[in-house]
Amino acid sequence: MKSLSVKEFFQPRRLGHVNLWVSDLQKSERFYNEVCGLTVEFTEPGLVATFLGTGHTPHDLGMIEKTDGKPRYGRDGLLQLPPGIGFAAGLNHLAWELENEAALVRAFKALKSNSIEVDMTVDHQVAHSVYMTDPDKNVVEFYCDTVRDWRKVLKGSMDLITSEWDPLSAEGFTDGRYDTSPEIRIVSEAPIHPQRITHAVLETLNVSKLVKFYTSVGGLNVVDELLDGDIVLLGASHNAYQYSLAICKGSSAGYHHASFELNGESALDAAENSINAMGIKIEARINAPWKRSFFLKDPDGMLSEYYVSRPNLRLFEEIKKISSLPHPYLI
Repeated sequence: MKSLSVKEFFQPRRLGHVNLWVSDLQKSERFYNEVCGLTVEFTEPGLVATFLGTGHTPHDLGMIEKTDGKPRYGRDGLLQLPPGIGFAAGLNHLAWELENEAALVRAFKALKSNSIEVDMTVDHQVAHSVYMTDPDKNVVEFYCDTVRDWRKVLKGSMDLITSEWDPLSAEGFTDGRYDTSPEIRIVSEAPIHPQRITHAVLETLNVSKLVKFYTSVGGLNVVDELLDGDIVLLGASHNAYQYSLAICKGSSAGYHHASFELNGESALDAAENSINAMGIKIEARINAPWKRSFFLKDPDGMLSEYYVSRPNLRLFEEIKKISSLPHPYLI
């Protein structure tokens, strides 16, 4: 294989969404909608899936009920969920938004010319996608939006959405079809009103190996390294996001949490007070110079974070001893 160049492969704008396997779809949907304040944008009963969001993208959080290893098919008989996956609740995939189809096709061709395997390529009606697996076996989606007003296409209960897509025969349009002025939606009766998903956190036994994948193939850039390289923060090209992925040294490999930004400390105060009044357990709190946040566990025990940023992330190194929490919580 020839020497890898970041410019050959993917160049994401931002983390578009996180998709989870869940044990009970209806229970998890209620939690993320009624407690966490994400709007149910559309559902796909044939896939046993729900898609929730804040308005920035077709969904910030997707969830699919676990398959117990049985296959599920998309539109036109596409084997969308092959046998052998979806046995347990956990991360399904992380999804990275690209500028346009031309960038996606160019990256796919570079993968092929370097003999780098992909899992599948699909047409989601509002997006074209390339799926592959990182060195820790986390599934990663790289996609481009294909329609500007996705709400005209995706709403309510949908028939099967996904079919095949051939990047090698694609026209490769060059305009960006993501929403540049999204309508932020909130669930008024929910205690939390997230504004957007900003980043995800992965734990790994081998930080450098995972960073190499996400910087070379994944096209992210290193924003900062903390704790002597035990934490690496990676950013995409969208300058409104400080970073989009945190990779942390851990005792095992896997998904730790996704983080949702709130609209200021008063919004966080209100959310925390409402959560307490409802008797919902807050799993962890962070009050530090770089951020303030709280964490919740969903019905399957997976974490999500709700936070507001504070100015100086570098202070992390100087005051890390203030918390006994494992470091994936701190970023």
